[in-house]
Amino acid sequence: MEDWAFVDEQELSGWKGACICMTCEHFVYGVDAQSRTLVACNLKRKQLQQGAHLTKRCHQWAPTWRKQVGWAPEYG
Repeated sequence: MEDWAFVDEQELSGWKGACICMTCEHFVYGVDAQSRTLVACNLKRKQLQQGAHLTKRCHQWAPTWRKQVGWAPEYG
């Protein structure tokens, strides 16, 4: 993920509500060699600017599977 380019700001739009990058099925995060948090879109294979995952979304936003089947469906 460290070597991924950044998402162009024109691909994202400001959003107020729960449908933001962080709640998208394609949202991923990790850490780099210096233990800095990286946030990214797995669908686009691009990083997000720090903080963009809290206030932005794109037209490919998708709900997570947890919302459809529950947090731990195997529990019963």
